[in-house]
This record gives sequence, C-alpha cells and structure tokens, in this order.
Amino acid sequence: MTKVFVASTVKGLAAAVRILLPKVEVIDVDLDSKGGYEMVNKQKLEENAEILLADVPVIADIMYTNKRLTWAQSTWAGIDAMQKHLDPNKAVPSFQLTRTGGAFSRLMSEYVLGYIIARERHILEVFQEQQKRNWTNAEFKMYRPLSQLRIGILGVGEIGKEIARSCKTFGMSVWGLTRTRPIGEKMCSAVDIYKSEEELPELLQSCDYICNVLPSTKDTQNLLSGDTLSRCQEKRGIFINIGRGTVIDDASLVNALRKNWIGGAVLDVFNNEPLPADSPLWSLPNVIITPHISGTSMPQPVAETFAANYTLYKEGKPLEFLYSWEHGY
Repeated sequence: MTKVFVASTVKGLAAAVRILLPKVEVIDVDLDSKGGYEMVNKQKLEENAEILLADVPVIADIMYTNKRLTWAQSTWAGIDAMQKHLDPNKAVPSFQLTRTGGAFSRLMSEYVLGYIIARERHILEVFQEQQKRNWTNAEFKMYRPLSQLRIGILGVGEIGKEIARSCKTFGMSVWGLTRTRPIGEKMCSAVDIYKSEEELPELLQSCDYICNVLPSTKDTQNLLSGDTLSRCQEKRGIFINIGRGTVIDDASLVNALRKNWIGGAVLDVFNNEPLPADSPLWSLPNVIITPHISGTSMPQPVAETFAANYTLYKEGKPLEFLYSWEHGY
C-alpha cells in the first residue's frame, strides 16, 4: 500500500485525505500549534517519506536530508518562502514540489469583494454611528455602484482569476497585470484588459481598486515602492494586498497614504508579520488591517487538491500547481 505522510497544523487534514484516498496508508505526523515536531518525527520523515503533504516549514526542514522524497505538496497557496531555505552551495532538490492551488481562490475572492462592498456602502462607518445611536444618512446615501468601478488585479493566476470572476459578476470592469500577455486557454474571460508590467502606470491611474495577488520574487519585490503609487492620484484608488507584503516597503506605503496618492488600503500581508505594534499603519485613517486571514488552510479543500494531484502522480501525468525552483513560484 502506498504511504502518504501528512505533517501540518491544519486540524483534520489527515482524516480528510483518508476519506478521499481510502486505498492509501496515511501517516499523520504530529505537529504542535506552532508547526514544530519532535526529533523522532523528523527522523521518520527524513527516512521514510516519499510522498509528503505538509506545511512549508516542514518541507524546508527536510528538503536536503530526505533522499527518498519524490513529491511534496504544500498546504499553503503561496510557497515563495521556500526560496530563503535554498542553499546556493547545494544542488536544487530533485523532488517535485506543488502548492495547494485552487483551494484558496474562492476564500480570497470573497475577502476582496467583501471589503470593496464594505467600503463602497460605508458599512464600517454606519456601524460606528449605530454605536452612538445616531440616525445619520446624508453622507451614507452617497455611494458608488460596483458597476461603475474598475479593479486592477496584479497577478492573474488561479486566485487572481477567481477575484476577476467575482468582481465581474457584480458588474465591475477588470484589468489584469501579468508578466506576459496570456493567450488561448490561459486567458480569463472575466478580465476585460490585460496589461504587462511596463503598463503598470496606466493600470494604477485607471483603476478604482488595485489588488495585489503577486508572489514574492526578485521581479515583484518593491514593484510598488518609491513613488510608484503616485500614479493613483487621479482616482485615489484603494490598495488591497493579499499577495505578499514585499511588493512595497512600509515607508513607501505609509508615504502614499499620507500624501493621499491612494484613498486607503486593505492590508492582509506585511513585510514583517505580525505587524509591529509601533507601525504607523495601525493608526492611519482609511486603513484596514487583518492578520493574514484572507485565505486560510482548511482540511477539505486542501485534501481535495492533494487527492487530485495524487491521481495524476500515480498515472505519471504532470502535476498541477507545480513550483518552479528557478522562478520561485
């Protein structure tokens, strides 16, 4: 019987995999709440795991010491953190590494759309007035229908496409930023206009919302730093970041907010997490901060993504959501 090792803080993940793959022996490796495990369990993974479903830190911990590993799937959607664990003096690991793509798309699109609606319909402000028992409606009658708004999505992968579809359902115009212009099946019908990185300034000045879904790579780090967001001044677009905090340094983001280049920000990811208590972002007006929760790992969708890839693996077919050691995503 094929063995699959599961080492994750996602509660109930191993049980979910067992239900979907009843003919597979699923070995659950205990982790503590912070993702740590006893040395005996690490040794078990290093010596026995050929197929591994695990959190990124676990995969990184054994990627050079396990010589039997042929395929590891991360429970995370973004696994660019693997890059910092690569040893330039060693050969790139030979096992295939995949991420849990698809499982987070709907969750993260709900996050984005939810905060767009909350802002446009003044939901947070109305609640504050309710606490004061104020019947004030003059300013709250002024709102923009979503059908009059345009969102620019930086990164149109699986998550970006789902955000595009959700926004399009509510009538929004959608622009998408990609490294290269997609063709054929790679195009998303919900994206009205695709822009390349060279056309980023045009996207920034043309969109009411700018949503970053890009991974952290050498090409995307500090993409929006410096005075880049000054291009947003005309529309004072709202910046939503659910990709990686490294797309802009904190000082540049604070500067853009203080100079009113952007009309506000919804931030779920940061350069340093947890966000330091002394960060000015906590107290700036028109900023919403959430603790990296736009897409959380849940056992059923993670297990489903793994099971689908397991079938491809056993059939010798290319795996979905394959990570490129070269490109870092």
